[in-house]
Amino acid sequence: MTVVGLNTANSYSYASGAYGAASGGAASNATKTANADTTPRDSNATSVTLSEEAKAYLAASGTAVTSSATRAANARQWFDQQYATLGISSAVLDGEIAVDLTGQDRATLSVIASSTPGQFSQDEIDAAAKTMQVRFDDAVSPYVVIARHTGDYAAPYDAAINYLNKAGADEQATPAWKNEYQAVLDGLAAAKSAFGKAPDTGNPNDPVRALLGRTSSGGSPSAATDSAGLASQARSLLDAQANAARDNGTELTFDRSRSSGQQVDYTDLDNRSLASIALNQNGEFSAQETRSAKAELDQRNRASILEALNGSQKSGSDTRSSSLALLKQIAAMSDEEKAVMGYTDAFVGRIAQNYRTLTSLQGATGSNSATSLLSQL
Repeated sequence: MTVVGLNTANSYSYASGAYGAASGGAASNATKTANADTTPRDSNATSVTLSEEAKAYLAASGTAVTSSATRAANARQWFDQQYATLGISSAVLDGEIAVDLTGQDRATLSVIASSTPGQFSQDEIDAAAKTMQVRFDDAVSPYVVIARHTGDYAAPYDAAINYLNKAGADEQATPAWKNEYQAVLDGLAAAKSAFGKAPDTGNPNDPVRALLGRTSSGGSPSAATDSAGLASQARSLLDAQANAARDNGTELTFDRSRSSGQQVDYTDLDNRSLASIALNQNGEFSAQETRSAKAELDQRNRASILEALNGSQKSGSDTRSSSLALLKQIAAMSDEEKAVMGYTDAFVGRIAQNYRTLTSLQGATGSNSATSLLSQL
């Protein structure tokens, strides 16, 4: 998506890189549309002069052609009115669009996004470009879903070319539109030649490929305060990996013994997130997903506990210290992890009692840190 703060030259190019896709017929239609206003008129055609009343009626009905300069002037006035009404001085605040551009038509947004330096601020250009990006995504995203379930990756390219064809003559005259259109044509050809896999033309102007990339990258889960939030984030990450696998012409697998498919990657999931999948309290995950997450969590916990126990043994400590090391590991776990691992209060209590007994037998009083730890368990 468009990022606020990009330079003027790149901002619109990136956002408009979210349009595109085609079929041979659609491509022909787009070319005709783009050239429509440049076709020579019949010199023998009858000239018709409109009255002022007729011109006013056409303008009121939206039929009159509005020039780019007029659109830019109107947009400039609109932005200034928004700032005065809202009491702000920029179209973007804290990285988010702060003015409502949904009422602006595509032609106006294109004029803003492709403006020359000085006409509009960088934030205004970015806001317009991002709004155009969202509209493209809304038009093409349903076909991305279809492609990932059917293997027909020509579908989103066709949808994108249809969206491009609806651009006005001014937008179609921009280098960004032309670059994207060609990229979409190339992507469509590649998609038709390799069914079941998303084409990778390597063209940075390919807006469909960019959309596929954005919807197959789940990112790292942010901190959440409850299990439901963690589960939702984990669900999104797994879905993103599944989407990426489909784009690569394969499927996401949770079976480590399988040599085919794309193995699930839990690198970006912490133990608490894995536990939320294994618990599956809201039924968001399949049986194979919950089994796989629990197996990964088991492996991580075994490794960490063994590391802690080995560390205590290497330092020449006794069984009492090993019990304390185990208690420390459990104390650091979230409630979700303890529930999955079966570390109940009774289980922890037995380990704690073992530690106390050993301490008593050895005549030790225990450290303040150990006492504090036991009080937390």
